[in-house]
Amino acid sequence: MTRRGFWQAGLTLVAMATFAMAFKGIFARLIYQHGVSVNALLIWRFALAVPLFWLGGMWLLRRNPAPTGSLAPRQWGLCAGTGLLFFISAWCDFHAIESLGASLSRMVLYLFPAMVMVLQAIEHRRWPEGRSLLIFAGAWVGIALVLMPGWHGGTVNPAGLAYGFGAALCYALFWRASQSLMKPLGSVRFNQLSNSFTLVAMLVFLLPGVPLESLWLPAPALGWMVVMVVFSTVIPFFLMFEGIRRTDTSRAGVVSMFGPVVTVLAAIAVFPDEQLGPVQCLGMALVLASIAMLTSDKKPKVA
Repeated sequence: MTRRGFWQAGLTLVAMATFAMAFKGIFARLIYQHGVSVNALLIWRFALAVPLFWLGGMWLLRRNPAPTGSLAPRQWGLCAGTGLLFFISAWCDFHAIESLGASLSRMVLYLFPAMVMVLQAIEHRRWPEGRSLLIFAGAWVGIALVLMPGWHGGTVNPAGLAYGFGAALCYALFWRASQSLMKPLGSVRFNQLSNSFTLVAMLVFLLPGVPLESLWLPAPALGWMVVMVVFSTVIPFFLMFEGIRRTDTSRAGVVSMFGPVVTVLAAIAVFPDEQLGPVQCLGMALVLASIAMLTSDKKPKVA
């Protein structure tokens, strides 16, 4: 495969993963409607997901062998660190979904590509190229338009915003730290290890404070939980990190910015309290146009 083909395949995988992950907030709201707490949802999500990461990973590794061998102490530390970062990000994110709703919480979370771009610029000690800055600015103006007053009841919960910003920052740090582990470990092995550490963190920090009776899920909530785990967690994680391995986190972050567009459209269809006006429609169009500019770039760089 040519360098351009490798890069484009990476962005395609990121786009597929983003589409699936965009429904996470929808499924979470459907689960919350049955009285499930944030902490119980998180524990169930990863208790179901981690075994699937290991089973799916074993099947994928048989078909496409990845790097093997023992991990260095630094790699174990990085895997644990990414697992902890994702735990904090997920905890903040699901609180934001509870406080802000599916649509608005996605808008705030998708500050993370800007943070990724800043982190990458600091790491390489140079400004991002002008084209990337222009594309990103267009995408973020689009997201800002979607956030403008005129929908979502006209009020915003400050605590929900704080949770959203915390989720975005930790997710950006998670993306940057994870890329350094992709090549030596492979995306499949990284997924297995990092998400296992996330589950351990949840069992240590969340489980002691959750009453046993609150872990019991009604049948409809359990059904939506299984759908969220398979469709919006396990499958997109494998796609996302293989995509990141093939491209750089800054470009992958811009492609993932169409996620809120999918979430908003799905939320409008499912929840009567999440509606969209003309300004928000213009914002979504800007996001999609920016992504189209990125994917048509003739000079891709492979990380």
